[in-house]
Amino acid sequence: MTLPMTKPAKRTQKDKIGIYIKRQAWILFILTVIAWILDVSWLHSELTVAKSAAIGALLSFATQAVFAFFIFWYTGYRARQHIVSQLYRGQMAKWLLTVFGFALIFITVQPLSAPALFIGFMVMQISHSWMLWHIR
Repeated sequence: MTLPMTKPAKRTQKDKIGIYIKRQAWILFILTVIAWILDVSWLHSELTVAKSAAIGALLSFATQAVFAFFIFWYTGYRARQHIVSQLYRGQMAKWLLTVFGFALIFITVQPLSAPALFIGFMVMQISHSWMLWHIR
């Protein structure tokens, strides 16, 4: 008696997430370069706008990377309870890092352009959401 062939295992989402984290690193770099070019050629703010946008984008990138690290700590069907708990832990770590990151930035970085900081942060958040939409 022969058993029917089964389908090979699919690659995990972890592989795709690694690719998208690298792409987000490129978006971070491109956003920093664009902010620098705009600051030097048009705004003439002694790189305050470029620095603020880069810091905001870097904060967003770092918190997303920490969240991804928490999510993919465990894999497989048997680890489903751990995966759910890691999801909550990762989300809490992401929010805490974001709040304390913004507080630390506002306290320590002078001069700072708050609109540029939030724009850099939001551009990275939007790019992250766009990439997650493409994973599906």
